[in-house]
Amino acid sequence: MQIHTRLVEERERLGLTQTEMAKQGGVAFRTYCDYESGKSEPRASFFAEASLHGLDVQFVVTGRRSGGAMKPDEEMVLAGYRKLDERGRAGVLALIGGMQPVAETNHRTEMVFKGAVGSVNQGDYHQNEALTVKVGRKPKRKTTSE
Repeated sequence: MQIHTRLVEERERLGLTQTEMAKQGGVAFRTYCDYESGKSEPRASFFAEASLHGLDVQFVVTGRRSGGAMKPDEEMVLAGYRKLDERGRAGVLALIGGMQPVAETNHRTEMVFKGAVGSVNQGDYHQNEALTVKVGRKPKRKTTSE
């Protein structure tokens, strides 16, 4: 993979159009298009400007991702996290952990108890949905007498 193909990949990672990337790198649109097509190679000044907006210069030049290649909003989150005390960090981690998708189950769990009156049933039962308990027998039907 060459510089121009990695430049395209990096622009797509950042979610930018060619026009936006050219503007962030401080070059004309046509110049940037020449970079991506391989007609010319970017100058150091382009990399310096674009790196301020999250471009991973090390990846574009060498093909190896740098550990610090983050979008500006990711850098802001990390900087804020580093300022937190231990309790605050634990809260952030708990929040992120709670955002994980939970697999939905489409089956119904039902418990049926049968036996003599006064029998004791015991064991573990965990339910994550509403519980309805019906006790007793069905009400008698009303009959109309004439």
